[in-house]
Amino acid sequence: MMRAALFDVGDTLVENWSADLSRRTRAALVSNFGEREWYDAWLAARIEPEDTAVLEQTTLDWYRRWFEAQGVDLAGLPLEHLRAAMVLPLDEVSTPVPGAFDAVRWCHGRGLRVVLVTNTLSRGDAEVVEDWRRFGISHLICGVVSSHSVGWRKPHAAIFERALALADCRAEDAFMVGDNLAADVGGAKRLGLRAVWRRRPGAALDDYDGPPPDAIVDDLTSLPAVVTPWLSA
Repeated sequence: MMRAALFDVGDTLVENWSADLSRRTRAALVSNFGEREWYDAWLAARIEPEDTAVLEQTTLDWYRRWFEAQGVDLAGLPLEHLRAAMVLPLDEVSTPVPGAFDAVRWCHGRGLRVVLVTNTLSRGDAEVVEDWRRFGISHLICGVVSSHSVGWRKPHAAIFERALALADCRAEDAFMVGDNLAADVGGAKRLGLRAVWRRRPGAALDDYDGPPPDAIVDDLTSLPAVVTPWLSA
């Protein structure tokens, strides 16, 4: 019997990222720390390792290595303060996927424990909780797991295991909803969860060779119809 619903966040629950995200982030940095000459290069840089197979996440180490490689003197600016300033509220830079919030409400109303499981660079668990408080549905969510805070990115088993621990259920009693086939579907299926693939426009299964999803939805309006048979199975 299903006891928990795990949801990815970006491009699963929210999408349509702000076209001026970089400008907004730069403004936040200036507001917090004043003008600094390295902001533009920093915001244009890829901070994560080039090797996408690296799933262990050490955000502040990645930050530190970039600044050392660029020869930038942070002049006493703590990296944790910089990380926090990089996080803009989701409601200001994205919009809900159709049916997303209703799907969360539906899952909660059916007694499922809802946990958000999200790969992030700078956004930690506390910021994720605040995002959903601002959206007005944090009371429907029993836990959040960000890759920044847990130290592992999907599809690593550790991030899903943390989510299952928060939901207090076994893998076979939970399902994962996400848009990334390798990270969300593959990671969940290998651990024994069911998986619903949120198919974005233009996405296809053609180049994916991992475990197949149990169901496919184009947005979350159809999630209840997919999940209902699982509730009594």
